[in-house]
Amino acid sequence: METETITVSPAEAREAYLKYKEHAHYSTPIDREIQRVHEAIMKGRVVCRALASIKAAGVGDDGLPKLAIIRADAEECHLYLKNDGGARFSTRAYAPDRNRRSYIDMPAGSFADTGKRFRNHVAQTPLVPIHLRPRAKRGTGYARPVDLSNFHILFEAEWSRVPPRDPLLLRRIGSGDLWEVCAAWDLTEVERAVLAGRINA
Repeated sequence: METETITVSPAEAREAYLKYKEHAHYSTPIDREIQRVHEAIMKGRVVCRALASIKAAGVGDDGLPKLAIIRADAEECHLYLKNDGGARFSTRAYAPDRNRRSYIDMPAGSFADTGKRFRNHVAQTPLVPIHLRPRAKRGTGYARPVDLSNFHILFEAEWSRVPPRDPLLLRRIGSGDLWEVCAAWDLTEVERAVLAGRINA
């Protein structure tokens, strides 16, 4: 999967991070967001623009987006295309939802109108392998699983009852389209078979 990544060297990121840290007492929320991006890159992590990547990938032969993004703890990704070229990736079938954490909106003009709008299209969310699930350090000498609802998965969507492939586990930095890549993997045949069993149950 190709993604739109932020191309700044770790050395440049470190220099910018230290400048932002030095003037932290004057910082605004957007300054702190920029500092967090530089800190992630400084530590050797990849930062991508997930929504820009979805837009750049475009739609497949079925007229639906090739890539999708959804909260990592969701079993399914529900897609709704809008007539202005926008879209919504939601954790559940469409309903007026005030819980902003349960969906990601693509801006108007992201996709051409293919006549697929307003229908509920569903893709299976990839499983995060157990060894790649983030862990929180505890003072007691052991780590516990982190709540996956704080992460998202960007993946090549299969808008049919087929397990997906090639996902990335992301953590959003701030409120814009900047995401730290926490893990990348290919689902094994066993993982895909288990997901297929869940789909067909």
